[in-house]
Amino acid sequence: MDIAAALEQLKTSSDYQTLIEAIAYISSEGKADEQSITRFVELIKSSDRGVKDAAARAISDLRGDDATFAAKLISAYILDSNIEVRNLAGDILIKMGAPAAEHLLEYLSHHDHDVRKFACDILGLLDTRQYADYIKPLLKDEDENAVQSAIEALGNYQDESSVELLIEIYDSTPDQKPNVIEALGKIGSQAAIDKLLHALTHETDEFLKTAVIDALSASCEDIDVARKLLSKIEEVSEATQLIVLKTVVAIAFRLGESIELPQHLRYLSYKALFDNDDDVRAAGLLALGDIYTPDDFPSIFNELFNNNPDTQSVVLEKLLMHNSPQIIKRFFKTLCAEVASKEALSCGIDFLSLLDYMWSDAPEDSKAATISALAENMIEIQHSDYREIFELLNKLDMSLTEETVRAIYQTSPDAQKEMITELAAIYQYDLSIASS
Repeated sequence: MDIAAALEQLKTSSDYQTLIEAIAYISSEGKADEQSITRFVELIKSSDRGVKDAAARAISDLRGDDATFAAKLISAYILDSNIEVRNLAGDILIKMGAPAAEHLLEYLSHHDHDVRKFACDILGLLDTRQYADYIKPLLKDEDENAVQSAIEALGNYQDESSVELLIEIYDSTPDQKPNVIEALGKIGSQAAIDKLLHALTHETDEFLKTAVIDALSASCEDIDVARKLLSKIEEVSEATQLIVLKTVVAIAFRLGESIELPQHLRYLSYKALFDNDDDVRAAGLLALGDIYTPDDFPSIFNELFNNNPDTQSVVLEKLLMHNSPQIIKRFFKTLCAEVASKEALSCGIDFLSLLDYMWSDAPEDSKAATISALAENMIEIQHSDYREIFELLNKLDMSLTEETVRAIYQTSPDAQKEMITELAAIYQYDLSIASS
């Protein structure tokens, strides 16, 4: 097939397969002229799905002046009485992008509110922020659907100049509040954020409060926004507090920052760590910060027993790298007791096995505190499966474990010495210094 034959077939043929082949050939060769483009546009109304799809692809692939010419023709199809044709025209215009925009502007003032809305919907999905001023009049449209479309478009444009108008709609039209909230979140200017924070503490509808939190988190690139959101946490209901906490931590994590709850709000982390939602529990853990206190342990242990390696690793990393030997010893002593009472040694082993991955980077005093606490407390509670713990400790540092066991032996009662002697025989610990 040559281009002349393809153009002739496009113009005169009524055979569907011939039309599909002609369209594909002309498009692939980049030989479309105004006459063939006009024919492409006509054929998106074909009764044959294959012809319609081929024509739509060919139009979407046009560039430069050809795309502008096609956009002018196809934009008129948003008036078509056939909803399938209208929707296909909309899809094509969206794929064409910027060349389609200027030909849609006239439809923003069309007498039919559905046409106004549809044109605005399409424009809102194009990267054509320069046309925001053409959208703004629809904020006062008599049709609420057209108003909603304008709100969404201006939000997508991140148009800061529309914030005041959007706030007016928020304050005057309750049904549009969720749409305005989302738009303000996308815009993200200081005025938009201030309005969202105000709404968070003054709205009584929990759905709207959740929408505000989602909006603040969606495009937040400023850690100060997260801190401001956290500052409002005591002003919202208990049901919303954990959502705020999860959002604040998520923002901080995305920005590579850290957020720690002040001491008087630490109870929120404890509450979060017993939640059923994995993300809420993770947020609660991170919000405890780097330094742990004994009051934190029960909540942390609840998360450890959920067997999530990611959060278990976070706990160990913070414990070893940022906490004092005294806290480390108390943590592992309490953990050993929990493991024994819950008969959950396998979970304890899984958690402690993660030590191997961060052991080389841990401070020496943290290593000593860890081995000392685990060895001493496993011997003290005389757990029947204590050998697994000692195999792990030997893997981490055989010499330090042997030295620790020797020191424990020296001050142990006879019942424990018998157990330690058994350990020494199994792992060839030298207790002679302690017994000499």
